[in-house]
Amino acid sequence: MTVVSHEGRHQVCCDSCPASYPNTYASEDWDVMIADAKAAGWIIRRAMPPAMSADTEDLFGRPGPRIARKASAEPQLYAHTCPDCAARGQNEGRLF
Repeated sequence: MTVVSHEGRHQVCCDSCPASYPNTYASEDWDVMIADAKAAGWIIRRAMPPAMSADTEDLFGRPGPRIARKASAEPQLYAHTCPDCAARGQNEGRLF
């Protein structure tokens, strides 16, 4: 999960490593949390929609088993990347 909640407080967590933005925020400060994390160099973007079927026909035009699945049953709407992972990805030629 990319945003964790505990006792009414929320915190942004990186999808690529165990890092989390150090500050926690109340529910009513959700927009402030996102703005603060972005100002600190976090990349927060819309996630790709989840695959709709149990095979790869949607990707390759022919059916085949889809063996890689996320553990979470709930699709995440946004992906969160900490500044360190973003810098590492840019150094490796990947864009987030």
